[in-house]
Amino acid sequence: MQELDKLNAPQREAVVTTEGPLLVLAGAGSGKTRVITHRIVYLLQKKKVKPHSILAVTFTNKAASEMRERVKKMVGKKANGVTLCTFHAFGAEVLREHIHLLGYPKKFAIADMGDQLSIVKRAMRERSIDDRAFDARKVLTLISRAKNSGVEPQPKPEGMGDDYDLISHLVFPLYQLSLKALGVVDFDDLIVYPSTLFEKHPELRQEYRDRFTHVMVDEYQDTNHAQMQLLKNLVPDDGNLCVVGDDDQCIYSWRGAEVRNILQFDKHYPSAKEVRLEQNYRSTGAILNAANAVIDKNPERKAKRMWTDEGEGRSISIVVAPDDDEEARYVAKEIDKATAEGLPRDEIAILYRTNGQSRPFEEALRARDIGYQVIGGTEFFDRREIKDVIAYFKVISNARDDVSLLRIVNVPARGIGDVTLAHLSQAASTAGKPLWETLLHAKEVPGLPPGAAERVDAFCALITKYREVFSKGNLSQATRALLEEVDFVQAARASNASATVADRKVRLIEQVLQSLETFEGREGHRASLWTYLNTLSLDTREEEEGLQKNCVTLVTLHGAKGLEWRLVFLVGMEEDLLPHSGMQGEPPNLEEERRLAYVGMTRARQKLVLTRAATRVKRGKPVPRTPSRYLADLPEELIELQDLTQPPLGPPSAKELDFFASLKNRLKNAKAPPEP
Repeated sequence: MQELDKLNAPQREAVVTTEGPLLVLAGAGSGKTRVITHRIVYLLQKKKVKPHSILAVTFTNKAASEMRERVKKMVGKKANGVTLCTFHAFGAEVLREHIHLLGYPKKFAIADMGDQLSIVKRAMRERSIDDRAFDARKVLTLISRAKNSGVEPQPKPEGMGDDYDLISHLVFPLYQLSLKALGVVDFDDLIVYPSTLFEKHPELRQEYRDRFTHVMVDEYQDTNHAQMQLLKNLVPDDGNLCVVGDDDQCIYSWRGAEVRNILQFDKHYPSAKEVRLEQNYRSTGAILNAANAVIDKNPERKAKRMWTDEGEGRSISIVVAPDDDEEARYVAKEIDKATAEGLPRDEIAILYRTNGQSRPFEEALRARDIGYQVIGGTEFFDRREIKDVIAYFKVISNARDDVSLLRIVNVPARGIGDVTLAHLSQAASTAGKPLWETLLHAKEVPGLPPGAAERVDAFCALITKYREVFSKGNLSQATRALLEEVDFVQAARASNASATVADRKVRLIEQVLQSLETFEGREGHRASLWTYLNTLSLDTREEEEGLQKNCVTLVTLHGAKGLEWRLVFLVGMEEDLLPHSGMQGEPPNLEEERRLAYVGMTRARQKLVLTRAATRVKRGKPVPRTPSRYLADLPEELIELQDLTQPPLGPPSAKELDFFASLKNRLKNAKAPPEP
């Protein structure tokens, strides 16, 4: 294979080690995607492994798609036979074949976030818990964490937990029962249920082990307990499992990722071999040495040190601004200067720890007429009109979906009000039947307002009619007909006084139709409303936002992982911001905060600027800020300090010229707390 000549020695070793368990420790910018794709090609061409025997899983559709395209370029149509997908897409495929063994209907649906929250709120009310006093999202987060960790939510001993621990414990069984009654699974079930199937049916587990003789996992540091269990079911202790990841980039513990999965890989697979990729192809030597200095302080990590043969490059700039507004103005001015010198805007990023930090930077960029995009805004499929259209699809596809049915039974308004729905819901609950069945017999339900039963009958007739229409295919055409019949577009226009807003909402509806057309073009005769909804659920939960051309990117450190820019501003380098003091009352995870700083620094290819504010306004008053402890870790010879709080009044003194001494003095005076 000529392609192997393009790899360095550790990369080649990772590619040709195809038998038994293998851990590839791939540092930032070390070419891990190249290793995985070349490994797949090596298995196909050199080892003559059949394409359908190879499974490669990652965390986003974008990553899976890029890998498939790379493999296709090297081996052609053979790549189509390789199963290259996300964890959740793989789990969904297993469930499509076998979920009936768990008592589910064969045509299950995947609940979106709105569905899940509605179910949680209903379960809270059933347990006499006020869903206005307690946040349903927090309850759902605890339920999700429990599923990912393999332990059902439990109330903690007195004095250790809070009300939410008890609430999630009470709500969890009702939440699971509701999902099953509705014929839907949530995102976490796509991982948990395949493992349940494999454990309850060993012959099924063996069937999958026999089929997939070579399994690869990208971004292994992001796996949680449930994903680890799924892998253990798929691959025996001495099986051909290759996992690629970097413990220094494990930054998703808040959504269940467990760094110990990569740190203790040899305990799960005792015969595992380890290969380290430490040569970086992205950043300059100065950036890598600075990042190494920060991450080296973490006690629990696999020892490695990133290096490059591309030279030292420019110094790391540390900028101290008087306050957060001045910090933002400085960054905007430097971006203006860089773009005037020819650097494209889409090669520049501003990274911060929390979304709340973006405002002053947005204002400063607007003031200079610099185009930008903020990653992490409102998702397309979270908009109300879009969710309404999708709810129609769900009701047409699944008669048991009470959540979606309640959403659209009076959208657009057709005279089926809250009083009618309350009577119908109560009747359905008393009879223990899905709401749809009760709607079909609305005339038998006592207490309905005059004419309500007839309006419900008309709605049921509409849904029944379009179940037949959609069953014949032509999804986009059927959707246009449905929306025209209910006058959906006109209702969207009428609900907005602003013509501009109304036009935007109409364009959003048109985008759904385009999405359907694209899906039909890709899937051909396999396209159905059911497969579209499940594909949509996976795509919108797993997908990353694309970067726009000619725009500066503003994004959190979590959102920046996997991306890179020539010029990076890592802002808010202060205690309580980075490292963060802890979210929603939880104690700070200081090791993960250090990993976040490392991830942010290694996004830069040519120039890295670290900024902080000397004061920030809190409750209307300026509050002095303590420099981040990570600034003190940086080697003296790499640093260039700019202090905007003390503009020189005359010729600079020797002390003022000594940038690093100035930095050290500031850190000493601030007395940053030691890291535990």
